[in-house]
Amino acid sequence: MDKTILNIFKGVMLVLIALAVILQILVLIKGEEGLVGSSVLDNYAYLAYVAIILTTFLAILFPVMFMIQNPKNALKILAGIAGLVVLGFICYSIADNTFNVVRLEELKTTKEVSRLVGGALYFTYIVGGIAVVSIIFSGIAGLFK
Repeated sequence: MDKTILNIFKGVMLVLIALAVILQILVLIKGEEGLVGSSVLDNYAYLAYVAIILTTFLAILFPVMFMIQNPKNALKILAGIAGLVVLGFICYSIADNTFNVVRLEELKTTKEVSRLVGGALYFTYIVGGIAVVSIIFSGIAGLFK
């Protein structure tokens, strides 16, 4: 079963790569002037939509399948997700809008969006820092094994 799924996804991947290569060759052949009013870029966008939808579907499907097959490990995964959600709420709560009204109008945004961006930056910094520390820790722990 797993080998069949793997072969199917390899085939789909190869088809998507082949289509992207063909479209890229068409873009290179037509040049910048030849693309104005052309459907080549539309087809490129549709291919990107298909790839995004497919990867989103698979990114949701595989963890769900893993949780069904390994229910004990599912609790660890759910605890990790809950921790990330809590971290996200903490980052959002400490973020604030540092722009004045004039600057927000220049940026064509709102104070809520500015706060969301600030929270997302804090989240990224914290998770990135945790990743760096864990890489260093695992490297040092590997030296002692």
